[in-house]
Amino acid sequence: MLNQKRLVSRFLKLVKIPSVSRHEKAAALEVKKQLKKIGLSSFFDNAGSHIGGDCGNLYAKVKGTVKDAPVILLNAHIDTIIVEGKIRPVVRKGVIYSDGSTILGADCKTGVAAILEALAVIKEKKLPHGDIKVCFTVAEEIGLLGAKNADARHLKADMGFAVDGGSIDKIISRAPSQVKFKARIHGKASHAGVHPEHGINAIKVASEAISKIKMGRLDKETTSNIGIIEGGHATNIVPDLVIVKGEVRSHSRRKLKRHMHIITRVFSKTCRKRKAFMRLKVEPVYQSFRIDEGSKIMRLAVKAAKGAGIKARAAMTGGGSDANIFNELGIPSLILGVGNHNVHTSKECVAISDLATGTGAIIDLITKAADNGK
Repeated sequence: MLNQKRLVSRFLKLVKIPSVSRHEKAAALEVKKQLKKIGLSSFFDNAGSHIGGDCGNLYAKVKGTVKDAPVILLNAHIDTIIVEGKIRPVVRKGVIYSDGSTILGADCKTGVAAILEALAVIKEKKLPHGDIKVCFTVAEEIGLLGAKNADARHLKADMGFAVDGGSIDKIISRAPSQVKFKARIHGKASHAGVHPEHGINAIKVASEAISKIKMGRLDKETTSNIGIIEGGHATNIVPDLVIVKGEVRSHSRRKLKRHMHIITRVFSKTCRKRKAFMRLKVEPVYQSFRIDEGSKIMRLAVKAAKGAGIKARAAMTGGGSDANIFNELGIPSLILGVGNHNVHTSKECVAISDLATGTGAIIDLITKAADNGK
């Protein structure tokens, strides 16, 4: 039913357009152009001005042909992580890769291409459907900033689907909460060669605290990581300041709170012991969500996948997506995959067959929703 050649061509064109977070305008304008070709008008919100970006989220709406069908929200983010150099996609044995020097940008331009193709097919084949709202977000990779600053009036829907997953047979129904923290540890500067005993080495204090904190996978629901350490001025100066940045994620808000409390206590106790001073800032990034396997949206997603020849199952993820924000807004939302693998690496790839099959599932999702998912 779908046009695989057009789908792949659209994806290849999109990945060649740079769109790192906060600099998505060129790619977003191309998406807007593609929407116009499909026969859909679209518009931007002002999220970009709130986050220091060059454009906002892009919206479109398709008026339903079936009365009383649920309103569906389709989403994918336009931005990518930072890219060093130009993305040059190559196709080998039915799989799309970059040339190996950069990421591919399949996260999440597969989602963008899949949604565009699904909308094109719906219009061309005059398939039955309810109201469809589309939101292509910006700055997802740096904390879901586009979704957080979206105009909620344009997101109102009965159910949402973020096309931002990997394997096509996994429907992500659980995602964690995340908090970020930044500890500023103040020691005391002194000459490292003349009077080292007069100083308080902030890096040493931070290192002692970090050595006492569990990191990595704490249990099946919880992870913790310290990813950035900044400090020091010169090798002959006892450093008086170090900044430590990290995060905690968990599907259990109780576990997240408990581990963040442990981190705070360890840093505070170590600083007191070494006569250093600490300022700690903790910032919630997004809240967890869990969609019940017996829910209407889950039944619909599984049935649509089956219609596309996919034996799908509910799964959990350790990452966040725009679906976290939509669920916070009261829109039950799932994450669907269209074949992305090894994302955020130079080995990122997507099999054309998975991209096409995943797109077919989205088309089936739209038409089955028009039948109220029965």
